[in-house]
Amino acid sequence: MSIHVTIEPAFAQAYQRYAGFRPGDTLRLYVRTGGPGTGGLFYAIEKDEEQPGDAIFEVEGMRFVIRPNDFWYFDGAELRYNALYGEYGFTFHNPRLDT
Repeated sequence: MSIHVTIEPAFAQAYQRYAGFRPGDTLRLYVRTGGPGTGGLFYAIEKDEEQPGDAIFEVEGMRFVIRPNDFWYFDGAELRYNALYGEYGFTFHNPRLDT
């Protein structure tokens, strides 16, 4: 199964600028649950290695990977950076998950 995810270049650049990730890094996007004030699901990111079956998106020299177990959450998503929210002003929107 393939998935479609839009990752804006500004999103990748912000992770390089504020989180210290560099071109050539592989970063895994995945689903987290809970957390203070969230009451639900949110995406998380961490440095990782590519695994067989991962969806791979190369943006600004970085490789973003998503494991098959998380496809349902990310398929159709848009990941953007919005400076109005500060250094870590990242937005996640997936119209498929709107209820």
